[in-house]
Order: sequence, then C-alpha cells, then structure tokens
Amino acid sequence: MSIATTPTISAAERELRERVVADAAHSSAMEGLDAGPEYRADAAAYASGEFDADELVRRTRARWGLA
Repeated sequence: MSIATTPTISAAERELRERVVADAAHSSAMEGLDAGPEYRADAAAYASGEFDADELVRRTRARWGLA
C-alpha cells in the first residue's frame, strides 16, 4: 500500500531540482541516450519533492540491476 505525502521542499528547491533533471536529460541526449519512461517518471517525482536524490539513484540502479 502506498501512502501519499505532501512534498516538503521549497519553491526554490523545486526549481533547482527541475533544472538539474533538465540538465541531466540534455546531457544524456547530447550523448545519444534517451531516458526511458520509468526514469522520466522518477525524475519528475524527485523534482516535485516526493523523494530525495538518494532514492532516485537507488531506483535507477535497481532498474539496471545495479542495486
């Protein structure tokens, strides 16, 4: 069961996270890579404050069998 929580990050933190996610996506695209829909959903959740960077890394590593 999943429990919805209210993000507790500030507007400035959200803006920073959105910029970091966009920069990472751009960098990947410049290398010819494309993030899958699962990563994009996780990145959007991270940017909105649903979880921290450690959780984003954990999910990404698990997706690629690197957990």
